[in-house]
Amino acid sequence: MERRLTKQRSEVLEYVKKVRTHPTAEMVFQEIKNKVPGITLATVYRNLHLLAESGDIRKLMINGEYHFDGFVKEHQHFWCIKCNEVHDIEDNKLMNYTNNRMNERGFIVSEITLSGYCGLHNGKNNY
Repeated sequence: MERRLTKQRSEVLEYVKKVRTHPTAEMVFQEIKNKVPGITLATVYRNLHLLAESGDIRKLMINGEYHFDGFVKEHQHFWCIKCNEVHDIEDNKLMNYTNNRMNERGFIVSEITLSGYCGLHNGKNNY
């Protein structure tokens, strides 16, 4: 079933596509609520999940919370457990290696999210 692109859904999509910060629904709501009068947090949630379901954006579960990514090209993520930021990793070797190893066991990997400390929090300033 094709859903029409409402003004609210269009604004949600536009915002998620323009940022690379992997926002939560609450973050998206805070950013667009003044631009879209009357929009509710529930509407933002619903539209984010519909956009993820249709493949227009990606939905990630990080630390028990959904984050949304407008960069839909295949890539992986790194989550800093100190600052809670999510970063893109565009490394096909990592995904290819993982898929090859997991396919041997009958698994198909759709996403990889690594966690640890980013350059600002690991004692190295190579961020």
